Amino acid sequence: MPELEVIASRLNSLLQGKTIQKAVVHNHLVLHGIEVRHFEDELTGKAYEAVRADGKFLLISLENGCEIVVNPMLAGRFWLMERPKRPSKMDIFQLHSDNRTLRYTDRKQMSRVYLVKGGDYSQVAEFNERGPSALDPELKLAEFKQHLKHRRGQIKSILRNQKFVKGIGNAYADEILLYAGILPFRRKSSLSNEEVEQLYNAMRNVLMKFKGILEKRSLDEIALEKRDFMMIHNRGGGVCPLCGGRVSEVTANRFKTNYCQTCQK
Repeated sequence: MPELEVIASRLNSLLQGKTIQKAVVHNHLVLHGIEVRHFEDELTGKAYEAVRADGKFLLISLENGCEIVVNPMLAGRFWLMERPKRPSKMDIFQLHSDNRTLRYTDRKQMSRVYLVKGGDYSQVAEFNERGPSALDPELKLAEFKQHLKHRRGQIKSILRNQKFVKGIGNAYADEILLYAGILPFRRKSSLSNEEVEQLYNAMRNVLMKFKGILEKRSLDEIALEKRDFMMIHNRGGGVCPLCGGRVSEVTANRFKTNYCQTCQK
């Protein structure tokens, strides 16, 4: 979520009001529920109205009431260029405007792109019935506890569940749990009230801290996913920055979990 919120803010400031002179789809495999020609025709000649992030989705609103809804998954990336670029195997679509081309790539072709009309997101997989944003100012500690009350299982899995709160992925869940001092494999039922409060505060503080770091970077830097600011995720066998101990690593269902056995209990 921190990346998408910064990307959306940057794209919104640079694209708002500009007209898409030409929309070109280079790879149709990630388009869902719409034909290539229809997608291109609906976008060509329309002006950008707004760009916003919604959890793990990026939404591009156009003046005709349509929205491009993108779930980038693991490898979806947004690039903004002054000149169109010759498409590569990674390119999904390019939207050409005066002096600006929005290029969307996905080297794994796992992302999902939809065209929504009238705010009907019923065809967008995993969009409806999500929880509040992890950074929603209205999500106070009491509401967080209430949402958590009805969840079962390991705490990391709960954090990653978009029906609990939206916007937290695998990497950020590791970071949050490190700062909360909670092992990712703990059952929710084992957490004390004090630990739940630590978890809430860690969630807000970590996401805001990383968002602040990303706001100082260019779109190209963010697209390259240079996550050098992360303390523990993807650092298995390394040194925990909080205590100097060894960072442990476990991989299950293709997802990597990193944690510190000293800092996290």
